[in-house]
Amino acid sequence: MAHAIRAEVHDQKATFSQTPKGKFCKVTGQIAPAISFEVDLPMERWTQRFLLGGCGGLCGMTHVGVSNAGACSPALNGEFVMAADNMGHTGSMMGLAQGEFGKSPQQRIDFAYRANHVTTLAAKALTAAFYGQAPKYSYFVGCSDGGREALMEAQRYPEDFDGISAGAPAALFTVQNSFYHAWNVRGNQRADGTNILLQSRVGVLHDAVIRHCDTLSGVKDGLLEDPRTCHFDPAWVQCPAGQRDTLHCLTAEETQAALRLYKGATDAAGRPYIIGGPLPGSELQWALPSTARGESMSKGIAASAIAYVIPLQVDEKAADLTRFHFDDASFARMTELAPLYNAENTNLRPFHKHGGHLILWHGLADQSISPLNTIAYYQGVQQEMGAKQTDSFLKFYLLPGVGHCGNGEGFPQVDFLSPLMAWTESGIAPNAILAEKTTLGDGRPMGPPLGGHGKPPAGGQIHMASMPSQPYARPNAVAIASRPVYPYPYIAQYGGAGDVNNAENYRPVMSPVSLPMMFASHAASLIGPDNQKQYGVKGGKLVIENAQ
Repeated sequence: MAHAIRAEVHDQKATFSQTPKGKFCKVTGQIAPAISFEVDLPMERWTQRFLLGGCGGLCGMTHVGVSNAGACSPALNGEFVMAADNMGHTGSMMGLAQGEFGKSPQQRIDFAYRANHVTTLAAKALTAAFYGQAPKYSYFVGCSDGGREALMEAQRYPEDFDGISAGAPAALFTVQNSFYHAWNVRGNQRADGTNILLQSRVGVLHDAVIRHCDTLSGVKDGLLEDPRTCHFDPAWVQCPAGQRDTLHCLTAEETQAALRLYKGATDAAGRPYIIGGPLPGSELQWALPSTARGESMSKGIAASAIAYVIPLQVDEKAADLTRFHFDDASFARMTELAPLYNAENTNLRPFHKHGGHLILWHGLADQSISPLNTIAYYQGVQQEMGAKQTDSFLKFYLLPGVGHCGNGEGFPQVDFLSPLMAWTESGIAPNAILAEKTTLGDGRPMGPPLGGHGKPPAGGQIHMASMPSQPYARPNAVAIASRPVYPYPYIAQYGGAGDVNNAENYRPVMSPVSLPMMFASHAASLIGPDNQKQYGVKGGKLVIENAQ
């Protein structure tokens, strides 16, 4: 297989680069038809480890780096062969034009699952040629679409990696980027297309949620350890009839819009199409427009995906979201390529047999991908493989107050690579993982002040800013507080003595919502064993080659 990949590689070039972590041999090239890749091989400090970093959004760029590894010495010191690829096309992560690769059937396949796999084969072949030996341990780290890519590797190519970290995975890709984000736009609009609930108003909503819901941690810190126990009541926020001063309350119209966003996409009869909307406590992260005629990132994501990427047939007019219908016909059209794009195969036996280890994680204040999606997938793996076997190779963490791949009011600075390496290389299964707040602030995205609340709103942003492209990790910032995060379904509770900002003073307790949840929605039917297919191109069209 490696020989076949080498035959496809072209425009290969090697250069030497001097970095603060030593010299690297940087190899760039392309794998037909349009997969650009980069492999950085340390010339001084290699410790027989290889790491591929996942890409976010719809990708389109080659960006070497690793997230959630700021306390991992080997990653900080440049001891990994590191690689990245552009997922088979070129463009920005976001924007309508970015989805135009959907016009090419082969580029769809490369984005869905092939690009990372063939880049991995090429990187391992280069490693073996450069050092005279293959990597001893191989890792994949990704978040958002990178989290989907991480799960895709475990599901489709279980022998590629020994340890995988999958954060906030967009695993239900076909539903997530259509129904979920389109609803975030349409569910918040009047008949004339103007927006109802704006950035400047989410502070009212958030304050009410925190005031009425138990944190479960034993500390009044504004963080919900398990937001599923919080059931939003419109009476918490709705202004009394006839009240003109709405600075500290929401109008009836705004309240109903908030209810729709919490619930998520439904048909006219109220039947749900998605597993869930953003959870209570996430409000300050909501990517809402700032003005009545403004646009949010949800609109850009949905328009591009619905027009070009998700449906079998490209329909550029579908970028107009007023044409999108929340009905069964749309769901069938949006999920026709679920076996191509989605990473919801719950049969991870081949990955487990390979000896692989997987850390799955999600921020509970994620506004872009509901953590309920990841809970549903985790439960699906448990149902398919049994709780005991699942626990032997997969650990799942939920981070209170943390937004999409970071940010938020919680403790977003977390090193997942170190515990993954200890588990993979030494058999030490992770338990509590340290999460921190830093001197950089509380992690909320910056923007204009909220009316009357003095809190920065979400600013309409969904994805974290990209880190510099470099073959080593960026060190953690100085921490001002810490909290442990325990494997699901345990939550952290203050022991009653000592500094509440010190992780050592917390203990694990079972979440009140410890039993498996029932997810009665159309999307839940897409989670299950062996539900992916292998695709090829014949006559310029996508064709199914064989079921996996």
